[in-house]
Amino acid sequence: MSLSELATAQNYQRWTVAQNSVRLVTLLTFDPKETHTLGEWIGARLPDDAVVGLDGTLGTGKTCFVQGLAHGLGIPSNTHITSPAYNLIQSYMIGQQKLTHIDFYRLSSLTMDDFMLFEEAFSGPRNIVVAEWASGFIENFTPDFLRVVITKEPEENMRRIEVSSSSSIYAQLLNKLSDYANIDN
Repeated sequence: MSLSELATAQNYQRWTVAQNSVRLVTLLTFDPKETHTLGEWIGARLPDDAVVGLDGTLGTGKTCFVQGLAHGLGIPSNTHITSPAYNLIQSYMIGQQKLTHIDFYRLSSLTMDDFMLFEEAFSGPRNIVVAEWASGFIENFTPDFLRVVITKEPEENMRRIEVSSSSSIYAQLLNKLSDYANIDN
């Protein structure tokens, strides 16, 4: 189901979009399924060699979003996608392409060994990287990434999801996201 179909099906009040600039789209999701659907929509439209940085407090739905993104990339829905909090990196093959899921949560800084490990992940050919707890780390590897910030809202299960980038690589994706999610009253 596309974002526009989901929004129509749920009476336009379920998805809200505010476009603060050409490269920022803010959405509200009301349950984990909607967060997953948004991740899936974005995953299906990511450019090759994309880098996505995810931020949000514990329990906001970062891994749920990554699961949707992985499914949007073509990883089968029966593949168990979990947060790599303890092993730091988990990879999944998608044909000739690879999804590398990184979790910076346990790191307060990067050692040289950490840097070399992550640098390999970021520089691999045909590799899409998704990094949780990205702020303060992802910028060490690339200036060109799609930032996704997930925030809990007061209503149970509601999430504010801000998708942004300063890179022209993601401008088309952000414009399409705004078009699909923008509901005229």
